[in-house]
Amino acid sequence: MKLVMSACIEAQKEQVWKTLSDIENVHLWVDPIISASCESGVENGVGTIRTCNLKGNMVVKEKWVQWDEGNSFTYHAEAMSIIKSAKNKWAIKSIKGKTLVITESEVVLKGGFFGKVLEPLMYLVSKKMGAESLAALKYLVETGKPFEKNFSKLPRVSIAC
Repeated sequence: MKLVMSACIEAQKEQVWKTLSDIENVHLWVDPIISASCESGVENGVGTIRTCNLKGNMVVKEKWVQWDEGNSFTYHAEAMSIIKSAKNKWAIKSIKGKTLVITESEVVLKGGFFGKVLEPLMYLVSKKMGAESLAALKYLVETGKPFEKNFSKLPRVSIAC
């Protein structure tokens, strides 16, 4: 299952990167994440390992496999209950004084045939969560503070600048 989403943020690329690359504060703009911390005090770069505590008493560990300072990063999540593997890439591009954020995710579900049957539902859930997270990221960057209400209340963001 592959999902590519984007959002135009009305801020300079450096400002967006500062928020996006502050990986321990991901809980400020990704709703299912309650808290996040990095192991060994390493908070960015290849080899960084982040542990996210999720709603529902779930925990996921993510390892950074690519880091292009100021431009992009990629991490892999360890296997979870129904997820065999997950890879996420985040990239930003400056466009006429604004910043386009692009996120690409690839998820392989466990369960063979049963996993394949679940893919359309997981795709819809992931798309909704991704749209809400991008809207919350936009709000955080543009206002300097996290959105205090349910992220679903935020307006959807433009997918192009």
